[in-house]
Amino acid sequence: MSDTKTTTAPATSSDGSQPLVAVRGITKSFGKQPVLHGVDFEVASGEIVVVMGISGSGKSTLLRIIAGLTQPDSGEVDIEGVPVIKDGVVLPAWGTKRRAVGMVFQQYTLWPHMDVLANMSLGPRRVMKENPAATRKRAEDVLAEVGMAKYLRSQPLSLSGGQRQRVAIARALMMRPKLILCDEITSALDPPVAREVLSVLTKLKKDDGVGSVIVTHDMAFASQAADRVVFVEDGRIVEQAPPRVAFRNPQSEGLRKFVEAVRWETD
Repeated sequence: MSDTKTTTAPATSSDGSQPLVAVRGITKSFGKQPVLHGVDFEVASGEIVVVMGISGSGKSTLLRIIAGLTQPDSGEVDIEGVPVIKDGVVLPAWGTKRRAVGMVFQQYTLWPHMDVLANMSLGPRRVMKENPAATRKRAEDVLAEVGMAKYLRSQPLSLSGGQRQRVAIARALMMRPKLILCDEITSALDPPVAREVLSVLTKLKKDDGVGSVIVTHDMAFASQAADRVVFVEDGRIVEQAPPRVAFRNPQSEGLRKFVEAVRWETD
């Protein structure tokens, strides 16, 4: 992978198969402001990757491109070995392959006028054309997985921030993704609640093989749960390594300063 100072094994599944998602040479600018500079990035099936970097480094834009919410200016994206973006152009295969990747946002993005069941049913009913009985049964099962089984008919505004974030994760799971992208989903939560939400993603990996790419500043979670830490600086991946290596012996100046700043804030 480009711009990488700490070398690790390629992001491949345990059986040696191709990456679930492969991003190559991605560039993106907003107006005259370049955000990503030829980024190469891979995620293996069932892998938990924590992406770190200061605000404006390009982390969220990278996630949105992988999720299909932002189109790059150039570069390629493959999902399960199938090209879905080539030379910055979205290909027809995107329509079927994008379901392998779900995204959860910082602000939950739940419809406040719909109860939990309706929020979770919207995608499967409209996109997958599921019947109501099958959707409800799966909603019940998925909510149980994230510890929210009794809130099926609750209104989002009646839930706490941590509960709403769990529902948002459950809603993403309704589309049966193999990878969940999480953009600062715990930044507005108290640390104990944030840790509970992040532990749900660890459980999903263990129980169902669902991988995650998580933008977070929670070094404690990354140390315990991440398979790999990726540090982004000025639109480039400058370092990546297992958390034990990344946090104890950062090779880039940017990651070293980032680690020191986070430790200082939590002392």
